[in-house]
Amino acid sequence: MIRAFELEDKDYIINSHYQVFNREFQYDLSFKAFIAKRVEEIVTRSDSKEQIWIVEVDGKQKGSICLMKKDEETAQLGLFLVEPTLRGAGYGQQLIEVAINFSKKVGFKRMILWTNSELTSARKLYERNRFTLKTTQIQTLSNKELIEEMWELTL
Repeated sequence: MIRAFELEDKDYIINSHYQVFNREFQYDLSFKAFIAKRVEEIVTRSDSKEQIWIVEVDGKQKGSICLMKKDEETAQLGLFLVEPTLRGAGYGQQLIEVAINFSKKVGFKRMILWTNSELTSARKLYERNRFTLKTTQIQTLSNKELIEEMWELTL
């Protein structure tokens, strides 16, 4: 089931992102701080055009996605995670669809997201949902050199 964020989900989002990305891609603690800041910003702003959703299975959180307002016409997707034990079960696609539908409902005209080239499974989902790669840049993040990508979808 996909449901709206509750304050009790905050620690789950921060810790699950760090644990999965550290284990799979060796991201360091700066990534955990980045995720914590992102969640706190969304909670603090309390903007009706922003939302976080949680995948919940058997009463346990198992994934997330968020939508942030970049400007009046642009939404930014983020905090996208499906725990490894649930990958391939369609939850990633469902999360993206929920975010796209919400974006349209609240009047956004386009959606962007930033990802890294090494996140191949997520990139396939973005392509499948008609996002197009717009720009790349090399950044040192989480003590790693990464190729960051900005993807865009016209709604």
